[in-house]
Amino acid sequence: MSSLKKTTPVIIADDDAPMRELLASLMRSHDYTFIAFASDGAQAAQLMQAPEYQQALVFLDIHMPGSDGLAVLAEARTRGSRAFVVMVSADSALDKVMAALGAGAGGFVIKPYSAQRIADMVDKFERENG
Repeated sequence: MSSLKKTTPVIIADDDAPMRELLASLMRSHDYTFIAFASDGAQAAQLMQAPEYQQALVFLDIHMPGSDGLAVLAEARTRGSRAFVVMVSADSALDKVMAALGAGAGGFVIKPYSAQRIADMVDKFERENG
């Protein structure tokens, strides 16, 4: 087990509580224990601005109250965040996927997501940040 898994913080930003809990459970199964939650765009943006989350693994829903995930991602990149951001959304329209990847997302997962798809994103994060 790498030390990366033990120390890397995770942000789960989704306005749907069951989705947050499912994703947290999947992250714990990958040995991530430092998990923060946001239920709207403002909370997600605030977390991503904090110094301890500058290199976090972030799961960011596109459609949330307040500020959507694409705006949160753009603001984080403008502020110099090097977080690995995985956009999650039930909206798989090509323009949304391209906008997310163009704004600096490391990946895109369509809801409802499978444990395997989340594992694929965790593996990609660990390869790129190991």
